Amino acid sequence: MPFRLSWLALGALAALATAPAGRIRRVPAEYRTIQEAIDSAQSGDTVLVAPGRYVENIRFGGKGIVVASEYLLTQDPSLIPRTIIDGSRPRHPDSASVVMMVEQEDTTAKLSGFTLTGGTGTVWTDARQKALYREGGGVLCELGSPVIEHNIIEGNEAVRVGPGILSAGGGGIRCGYAEPIIRNNVVRGNRGEYGAGIVLYHSAATVRNNVVAGNSGGAGFGGSGLWVVGALSYRLRNLIEQNTIVGNVASMPDSTPTQLGGKGGGVIAFAPILFRNNIVWGNRQGAGGQLEYSQRRPPELRANLVQDGTGAGASLTRDPKFADTVHYHLSPDSPAIDAGDAASPPDPAAAGRVRTPALGARRADLGAYGGAGSAALLP
Repeated sequence: MPFRLSWLALGALAALATAPAGRIRRVPAEYRTIQEAIDSAQSGDTVLVAPGRYVENIRFGGKGIVVASEYLLTQDPSLIPRTIIDGSRPRHPDSASVVMMVEQEDTTAKLSGFTLTGGTGTVWTDARQKALYREGGGVLCELGSPVIEHNIIEGNEAVRVGPGILSAGGGGIRCGYAEPIIRNNVVRGNRGEYGAGIVLYHSAATVRNNVVAGNSGGAGFGGSGLWVVGALSYRLRNLIEQNTIVGNVASMPDSTPTQLGGKGGGVIAFAPILFRNNIVWGNRQGAGGQLEYSQRRPPELRANLVQDGTGAGASLTRDPKFADTVHYHLSPDSPAIDAGDAASPPDPAAAGRVRTPALGARRADLGAYGGAGSAALLP
C-alpha cells in the first residue's frame, strides 16, 4: 500500500540529512546544563537540548557549533515554547544577556529552536563610541556572522542605566559590526531604550521571515521594532525582507529628546538597507512615522505595506487583514497576498500547491509568511 509523507515529515528527514557531521551532545541526558555541553563541544558538534526550562546564561565562546532544541530534528514548532532558556538569574547583573555570541562566531555557529526570556542585557564598551552601553537582553552578538533562527525571543529587556552607562538597547537582539542571519524568529514583548526588538549597529545583516511584535521603549533613540543604524562597509548593506513588524511602541522621553527619541515605532533605518516585502502596521510613536529613515540617504524600499507610508517603496497602505494577533497569518482576502516584489523568490510550493502558512501563488506574500523561507513560527 503506498504511503504519503507529510511536509512536516519531509522537513524532518531533510534536517537529519543536513545535520552537522560532528558529535551530538545531549542536554540533560549527558550534560547537566547547556553551558557545560558548549564548553565540552568542538567545532562541528551539535548541542541538542531536550524540552525543559534551563535557568542559565550561555556563551558560544567563538565555537562553530549548533545549539538547538529538538526542533532541529522534527521541525515541530510546538517544541520551541517548551524548550526555554531563562536568563533571569545571571551570575553578575551586568552580564545578563541570555545568549552571548561575541567572539567572532561565523555562520557555523547556530542558535535554533528555543524560547529565550528573562535577559536584562550586558554592560560593555561600544567599539565605536568608546562608551558603556547595556545591550542585548535576549541575544548579544558582535564581530561575527552567527545564525539565529526559529526562536521565540520574548520578555527580555535592555533598559537599566547607571553611572557611566550612556544608554541601553536591543531588548530582544543586539548585533554590532556583524553580518548575522536572523530568520524565522518571533521577537515580541521585549523592552529597550532603543531598538526594543532588534538592534543592528554598523552591520550588514540578513533579517528575513520574522514576526517583530509588541516591543516597547524607544525613548532613548527610537525604533521599538527594528533599529538599524550605521554602515559596516561601503559595499555591504542590510537585507531586511519578508518581516511582519506590528504593534511596537516608541514613547517620547521624559527629558530633552534626542534626534531619534520616540520616533520610528516600527523601524529606524539610518543605514544601507534593501527593505523589501515587509508589513509595517499598527506601530505607534511619539513623533514621525512608523518607518523613520534618512531623507538624505534613504534605504532602498521595494514592495512593502506601510500603514502611513509614502513613496514608491510603500506599495500598499491598506489594512493587511491579519487573521489573528498571535501568529499574524494573513486572511484569504488580504491585499498582501501575491503582492511581493517580482524580483524576489516566490512562496514555497509542495506538490504543486502553495504550502501554508504562505498563500501566494504567483509572487511572494508580504510579511513573515511569504517568500522562499516561509515556515510555521508558532504552534
